[in-house]
Amino acid sequence: MKIKVITRFILIILTGFLSLTAILGGISLVAGFNSPPDSQLAGTVFRNFLIPGLALTIVVGGSALFATVLLIRKNRFSSLFALVAGIVIMFFEFVEVLMIGSPPGIARTLQIFYFGLGTILSVFSVFVWFKEIQRTALLKD
Repeated sequence: MKIKVITRFILIILTGFLSLTAILGGISLVAGFNSPPDSQLAGTVFRNFLIPGLALTIVVGGSALFATVLLIRKNRFSSLFALVAGIVIMFFEFVEVLMIGSPPGIARTLQIFYFGLGTILSVFSVFVWFKEIQRTALLKD
């Protein structure tokens, strides 16, 4: 039982961190504050960072924020939504690499970091989810 509590706390920290950084990063891209040059989007369907910034803010940040709130409220679907948040950031990073590549420097480091964060979120979420399923099955017996 103690492992589940610790794992849930870790999930709250990770989803909270992801939501905060994704929302702030997305707003930064939309506002053009400290964002890469638009020329980096050459050859993609985007002319500027408005749509990627909105996707980062709303889809990535929103899913992580929703998961964080559910985790704090101990909702029975919280681990499922934390898993979704992990998959969403991994998908976002995968599409980013497909669209603009993996430029050396901070961009590549952030891509690796956030893909890793999504992986860790997914693994921890599945662990908590299975623990909840086990507990539910034991209660029924």
